[in-house]
Parts: sequence; C-alpha cells; structure tokens
Amino acid sequence: MKNDLLKLIQWFCRKLTYNDLASVVPVLQEVLSGSRKDVDLKPDADRPPNYRQFRVDPTLPLTKPPEPKEEPPGWKQIQKEHERKTGKRIAIVKRRKGSATPPEKCTCQHCNAPTRYLYLNNGQHASQVLCKICNKTSPTDKPRRESKTKYWCPHCSRALFAWKENGLCTAFKCQSNDCSFYNRNLAALTPEEHRMREEGKTSQFKLRYLFREYHYASEDLQLKRLDKALVDLNRVHNNLHIVGLCLTYNVSLGLSARMTADALRRIHGICISHQTVINYANAAALHLSDFSDQNAPKPEDTCAADETYIKVNGITRYTWFIISKVRRAICGWNLSETRGAEPALALIHNCYGIPEDPKCATGELITDGLPSYDSAVTAYNTAAVKEGGTDILAKRTVIGLKNLDPESETYREYKQLVERLNRTYKFHTRPRAGFKNFDGACALTTLFVVYYNFMRPHGYLDRKPPVELDCLKGKELYPDQWVELIRQAA
Repeated sequence: MKNDLLKLIQWFCRKLTYNDLASVVPVLQEVLSGSRKDVDLKPDADRPPNYRQFRVDPTLPLTKPPEPKEEPPGWKQIQKEHERKTGKRIAIVKRRKGSATPPEKCTCQHCNAPTRYLYLNNGQHASQVLCKICNKTSPTDKPRRESKTKYWCPHCSRALFAWKENGLCTAFKCQSNDCSFYNRNLAALTPEEHRMREEGKTSQFKLRYLFREYHYASEDLQLKRLDKALVDLNRVHNNLHIVGLCLTYNVSLGLSARMTADALRRIHGICISHQTVINYANAAALHLSDFSDQNAPKPEDTCAADETYIKVNGITRYTWFIISKVRRAICGWNLSETRGAEPALALIHNCYGIPEDPKCATGELITDGLPSYDSAVTAYNTAAVKEGGTDILAKRTVIGLKNLDPESETYREYKQLVERLNRTYKFHTRPRAGFKNFDGACALTTLFVVYYNFMRPHGYLDRKPPVELDCLKGKELYPDQWVELIRQAA
C-alpha cells in the first residue's frame, strides 16, 4: 500500500509545477480539516463480507436441457376434467368475420390442442398463439432459430449465456432472477451491501451462478526458457575450468559480473572482462536449460507456489516457483510479463506435467490469494477430467500475514517455505540491479535453479542438495561440479 501511495504521489507531482503544487497544498489541508465539503475521501470501512472474490462454483452445469418432471396433460384430458367439474365443455374459438386465423397445422406445444382452440396472440406478427384449453402461449408454425445453448443452470435449469471470453476460458452466466442460487446469495447481503447495490455497484458482489469453460492446448502455453546465446561453450578461448570459476563466483556466490571478473583477476590471476563472464553464464544457461527440466524432481505430497518480481529494463516482471515440502527442491519455474492465469498454468504444466500424462496421480498446491492460481488449477483439472481422469490438484489458499481463517493457519508453513525460497532468489538477483532484457533474467534464473537443486547444501537436508545426482558424488568443489554438469548436459 505504501508503494502504491508513493507511485500516486510521484505521478501527481509530475503533472504539476512548483507553483501549482503550492496552490494545491492549502486545498488538501482544507480536505483534511473537514472544511471542504465538495471533495469526498474514500471510505475507511473494511471490505464488505460478501465482496466479490474469485471462487469456482463446485456444481457443474447441465449439458442438455432438463427433462420435464412429468408429462403435461393433453387437451382432451383437460377438456374432460373441465367438463367433470363444471358440466360444460370448453367451446371452440368464435372468430369474427375477416379476422386472421392461425395456420391450419398449428397446435399448442403444451397440450397439443388443434387450431380451433387457438387465438393469434400478437396481432399482425402472427408468430404466437394463445391456447383456450391450457391458457398458455406457443409459437406458430413459422420456422424458429435453432438454440445454440451449451449449458443450463443446475439450480434453476435456465439456459446460460456466454458472458465473457478470453484466450483461456469462456465464462457462462445464469441471468434468471428466479434462480435459487441468485436469491440465496441476494438474501445473504447485509443492509450496507444492499445500499451499495442500489447505488449501482452491483459488480462488487458475486450473486449469480457462473461456469468457466476452459479451452487451451498444452503446446500453446508459453514457458519462458533461454533460446539463444552469443557464444558457444565448445568454442570458447578458455577451458571449462575457467567457465566453472565464473559460474562459481557469479551464480553460487551471487557476485555481479564485474565483481566476478575482478575476483578472477585478483585471486586467480585470470584476466577476462565482465562481458565475457556474462557471455559464459548465458551460454551455460542455454546448455543446462533442458538438463535442469529433465532432472527436476517430481512433485511429492504437498507443494507451495508463489511469484516474485524482478526488474527487466526498468519494468516489473515476474518469476514463478513451485517448491516441494519434502525435498525442498524447485519442481517448476517460469518467467512472465504479467501475473495472469496463462503463465500460472504454464508453471503448473512444468511442475506436474501435461494433464493427459501427469507426473503424479494427485497433488496438493498451496498458494496465496492471487486469482490466477485458481483459474490455472481449475483449467488443469478440467483438462484432466476431459481426458477421462479425475481432478489432480487440490488447491489451498493462505491469505495475508495473519491466520484469519483455519485454512491459512493449517498451511502457513508452506507459504513461509516458498517465501524463504524467494529471499534466496533475491540474494542472487540483487547484485544485478535489474536486467537489460528477458534473456538475461532467464539465464540467471536457469542457473539459479540448477545451483539450488543440484549443488547448494541445505540445512534441512543435513547439508545435502535437494536433488543428489550420481555424477556429482565425490566432487566437493563448485567449479568441478559446474564443469561436470555442463559435460552431462552435452
């Protein structure tokens, strides 16, 4: 919140000169003192209890029109019942001379009464008739447009309409005011929330049944990985041991490229430029990218996911991680420009595999309150069900810094686990003071994941790395480990 206010103040000041700002200050003082009545402040009240949040309705919609509970009585049956009660039959329609009549083959769609019992109910349009037997309306025999409805509300059986659509899903909504789901949520609103609705703020509350149909292809998800480098490790002028030394200082110890070049010169007597260090790191990242994904551990039991920000060319971008509780290993990672549902879904695919062939039968994922995770988990489970399976992921949400609900209290340790991973990642990114492009961020993140999973000793694991590789057994020095990993990835 403090950062948001600072950005607002910076934007406000950029729009004003010094004299303009000096004129604004007395007005702001009048607003604070309450003497200015023509300027309203944002209310200080807490969020209403029924404020709209992303929730997935557990009840699936109907995929075909609901069958009637019982067959409606025919017109002859209604006629007999009327005659039994009143002693009179329902007379046919007596039409005035020259008046329009329904088509000869037109019948009531409710009781199947013939034309002699039908009125034209909408004048010259002649598209609707009123039945004298059952007193219900029906269309005439004019051709009707075929319904394109795909889903029906499970609460009121009314057709759902396509409300919103994006690249990931289409949202279908029930618009019936007689829906029991709508009326139940409407009755649960507080008097204050009812007043907000009367003021036209209806979008703040989730009242109607909503269903999201996800449509995406696994191959279309963008998983950010490095795809090019300026140099080839097979053609560098120095040997791989010097490359291993560069990666040791630059990645394992978290030094900047300039500090790495200075350390190599003053400790080892090796004179290379900081740009050479960057080139070696990018080439190693390209070389180890597939190796890192192929040897990433399968998610075991419960995992935690979170995103943290980085600066790329001065703009905020995001790095996503999923960490395993059992092995403390990074099981999936991604980089993106936004915190939307698609990069979150790509992260889950990287960790758990494609829904058609998942890495594990079931899993539990702990996240914060970002709605993108809800969309991604729902889309992933929906795709798994379409392939004939069942829900793979069970999502748990930990909100805020305090345990305000039982779920947050139960799973708080997982949130702290992934936040600790973010702090370790920040230790390695901070010396860079931001990245010039996405490739630089992707290269460092790739090398960080390799170092964290295969090389970094972890106190929880008795000073062993989260993933122990046979090829690194007996190699205690970081340069030797980097060189061996590069050879294994060849």
